[in-house]
Amino acid sequence: MNDPTEPIHFEYRFIKSKAGPIFKSRETQEEFLNRLPVIQPVSFEQKKNGGVRMCQRCLRTKPDRTHHCSQCNQCILKMDHHCPWVANCIGFYNYKYFLNMLFFASVTSMLVVVTAYPVFIAVLAQESMDAKLAYFIVTAWLLTCFFCFIITGFLLFHLWLLSN
Repeated sequence: MNDPTEPIHFEYRFIKSKAGPIFKSRETQEEFLNRLPVIQPVSFEQKKNGGVRMCQRCLRTKPDRTHHCSQCNQCILKMDHHCPWVANCIGFYNYKYFLNMLFFASVTSMLVVVTAYPVFIAVLAQESMDAKLAYFIVTAWLLTCFFCFIITGFLLFHLWLLSN
């Protein structure tokens, strides 16, 4: 028999087939359950009593590896830290951009240190230069070296964290 073309007779095509809601299977419930694929248990954190973890401040369910940030007042997935320079938490969704910022800040500070080095040496070699200007140049170069050292160390630390 051909399939009916009218929409009101749509269920009629299931009467003689082995599909649809009318068909009674001859297999037992155990055979049906044995045919099902084995479902692997999903691991998730629970309370000691077996309940779902809730954030005490947000009053929302708390997924695994989530921490509440008191400055942002929200739960952050895989929270690393709250960065005041970015004015946001560094976590799962923006860690890549944070590493990019560290990399470019480190490269820029290295560029400034290397290109300002001849000016720094020239200021130290001249005796007739204004003391205020010499103080400004020497202090700026030393602070840039310190900033470069700190930012590069921070970048290397985060790259080490990423590799482990």
